[in-house]
Amino acid sequence: MTKEWIVFWDLQCPYSKVSWQNLPAIKERFGAEYKFTIQITSLAFHPQAFTAQCGASLIETVKGRDAMFKYVDACFENQEFFMNAALGDAKKSEIAAVFASIAEKAGVLDETFTKEKFLEDLNDWEKAVKPAYTEHKIALDHGAYGTPKYAIEGKLVADTESAWGPDEWAEKLKTL
Repeated sequence: MTKEWIVFWDLQCPYSKVSWQNLPAIKERFGAEYKFTIQITSLAFHPQAFTAQCGASLIETVKGRDAMFKYVDACFENQEFFMNAALGDAKKSEIAAVFASIAEKAGVLDETFTKEKFLEDLNDWEKAVKPAYTEHKIALDHGAYGTPKYAIEGKLVADTESAWGPDEWAEKLKTL
């Protein structure tokens, strides 16, 4: 029987980016035993994280989970463009424009879901904000107070590192 392995990421978190880079090898090694689920959350001290998460939720609502993962990949690939140092004292609309550009780079926009539509709906309660908030509450329910965090079979795994690859995880899994 396949066990559940949840990975919690904050799209502005540099440690989540490291976890994202390592996840393919981890999934390759443990994918037969575990079903991996990605949950996006946002930490209070990452001011652009919730906007990034709303973008992910909006894309998932409009285009589906596969498109959302293209956006997540593009967010991590372009993370330096929405870190605090890059944005300084940017206005909310300028921050939203960064994520619209990332969605464009991800290839998830088209003639019906345009950059303008992304910007128009980024703060829509039903399409973006409520789904992002719902996903955030899943992280809180699991005690994921930081990122990246991992829960296996519903239990938060303590003392993990974002830099861990398959070998480190193999050792940790022996202790669970």
